[in-house]
Amino acid sequence: MLLFESLAPAGSVAGDRLVLAFETRCKSRLRARLASGEDCGLFLPRGTVLRGGDKLLAGDGRIAEVVAATEQL
Repeated sequence: MLLFESLAPAGSVAGDRLVLAFETRCKSRLRARLASGEDCGLFLPRGTVLRGGDKLLAGDGRIAEVVAATEQL
């Protein structure tokens, strides 16, 4: 399983997208699925809150862009 452990440097180009609702963007550890269908895990520093447009760096060098899911208010 692909594991994201840090934010990617500014200006990085993402190869995939990770669509997350606000509730899950506030969690630093979770299992998710990329837009491509591949399973992934987040193991970020505690207290990390992801925002749409943030980019995550995996251990193998791949980068995924965080996309804020459409939610009803």
